[in-house]
Amino acid sequence: NERLNKSYSNGSNYTPPQSNNIQDKQTTILSKNIKILADFKKEKYKYRTMNLKLLDIADYLDERIEIFTEIVAKHYDIDESKFGDPTRQSQSEIYTVGRIVPDSPLNSGSTDLNLQSLFLETSRVSGFGIRIPVDLSNVTNFSFFPGQIVAFRGINAAGDCFKVLDNLKLHYLGASTHSFEDIEAFSNILGDDNLKVLVTAGPYQSKHSLNFSRLENFIKHANEEIKPDVIIMNGPLIDINCIPNILNKSFLKSDDDLDDLKNLDDIFRSYLAPILNEIQCSKVILLPHGSDIVNSHTPYPQAAFNRKTLGLNKQFKCFPNPSLFSLNEVSFGASNADILRDMKDVPTNNSNTNRIERIVEHLLYQRHFYPISPTPNPNFQVDTSFLGLAELDTSIPDVLIIPSVLKPFAKFIKNVLVINPGSFIRPDGNGGTYVLLQVKTPDFEDLDTVMNPTNEDDDEEEVTQNYLTTLSKRSRVDVINV
Repeated sequence: NERLNKSYSNGSNYTPPQSNNIQDKQTTILSKNIKILADFKKEKYKYRTMNLKLLDIADYLDERIEIFTEIVAKHYDIDESKFGDPTRQSQSEIYTVGRIVPDSPLNSGSTDLNLQSLFLETSRVSGFGIRIPVDLSNVTNFSFFPGQIVAFRGINAAGDCFKVLDNLKLHYLGASTHSFEDIEAFSNILGDDNLKVLVTAGPYQSKHSLNFSRLENFIKHANEEIKPDVIIMNGPLIDINCIPNILNKSFLKSDDDLDDLKNLDDIFRSYLAPILNEIQCSKVILLPHGSDIVNSHTPYPQAAFNRKTLGLNKQFKCFPNPSLFSLNEVSFGASNADILRDMKDVPTNNSNTNRIERIVEHLLYQRHFYPISPTPNPNFQVDTSFLGLAELDTSIPDVLIIPSVLKPFAKFIKNVLVINPGSFIRPDGNGGTYVLLQVKTPDFEDLDTVMNPTNEDDDEEEVTQNYLTTLSKRSRVDVINV
C-alpha cells in the first residue's frame, strides 16, 4: 500500500512508535480488551418502512423548531413573550425560530436556494406553518441550506416580508468528559501501545463483478502489517449496482453454485463472509448503507445488519446508520450518508471558511447527522418522521466519520476530528483509499481538564475535575491508497 498523505493534528510532532516484535496476533487481541460503548438503542431503528404519514412528518418538523426555540431562549436569556409570529404584520421587533426553505413548497424538482428567494417556514405552533420571505440585507457572513433551523431577530412592518436584523448563532454542544478513574483504566488497557483504528467505506468491489480480491489483499496486509485494534467498515458491503450481474449469473464460480444460492444472503455468505472472517483484530464494526443488497431496511436512519444471518464471527459488531459509540475514551459519530455531496449551502461572499468546514459546522450547530430537508438526492431514501434517531443529543463526538464520494480527507474542525475515508473501490474499478487512525495512550499531561459542578441546588456546590479527550494533541491520521 502506498501512503497518499500524512495528516498531523494541529502541529503535533507526535510520531507513533514502530514495533519490531513479531508476535502471535491472537495474543495481541487478548491483551487489548478494547472497551466499546454503544450510545444508541438498536430496537428503535427497526421501524416499519414505507409507512410515511404526513402528520408524523409534520409533528417531527414542528418539534425540532420548538426544541431549538427553548434552546435559544435559554442560551440568550430571552423571555418567551419576546418570541412572535414572523408572518404577522407588526411594528415591533420580535425573536423567531424557523426553518429555511426554497421559495415554493410545490417545486419538488429543485431544492436549491438563492439569496433573493429565501423563505422562513414557521411551526404550526408559532405561525401555523406559513412561509414568509426574508430580507437579509442587514445580515453579513452567513450560510444557509434547505431545512436549516435558524433563530432571527427582526420585524415585519409591511406584512409581506420579515426583515432580519440579527442572525442568532445556535448554541454549540460541548465535548464529552471522563473521570480520573476512567482515564486511568483506559490507559491500562493499551499500555505503551496506541489505539489503532482502520476506517473504510464501500463499495468493496466494482459494479461489474463480485471480485473482492482488493479486499482480500487489504485484510491480509492489515493482519500482517498494520495489526489494528478495531476496523470500522461502512457499507455498501455488496453494492446494489451489482444486481444486473447477479441476474445474469456472471458472478458464479461454476454452474454448481446455482443450486446453493437461494437468495442475496446466500451470496454474501458464500462470497464475502469467508473473506471478512479472516480479519484478525479485537472488533469489527459494520455500518450499513442504503445501497446494500443484504439489508432490507434501506431508508435513513437505517437498522443494523443481522450478523448471524450474514454468517459473521462474534468479533463483528453490527451498528445502525447513523451511530454514536465510544472506543475506550474516544467517542465516535458515524453517518453513512453522503452529506458532503448532498448539502448545497448558500453562503455570503465574505465567508472565511471553505465548503467542507461550513458543512461540518452546520452538522454540529444543527445537532444532526443529516439536517437537509428535503433531501436533494432522489436515490437517497429518508424517513423524516424517524430522523430523531440521527440527532446529537448531549455532546459532540471526538471523531466524526462521514464517508463521501468526494476527495478523502482528515482534519480538525471545531475540535472534532472529521474523517472522510473515501471509497474503497472507485467508480472506474480501481483501488480507492482508506484511513488509519492512531491515538496515543491517554496521559494526564496531554489532557485538558474541566470543572463540573455536581450539586447545583445545594448551598455548598461540589465541583469535580474531569478530563477532555484532547484528541488533537495525541492522534495521527494516514489516508492510504488501496
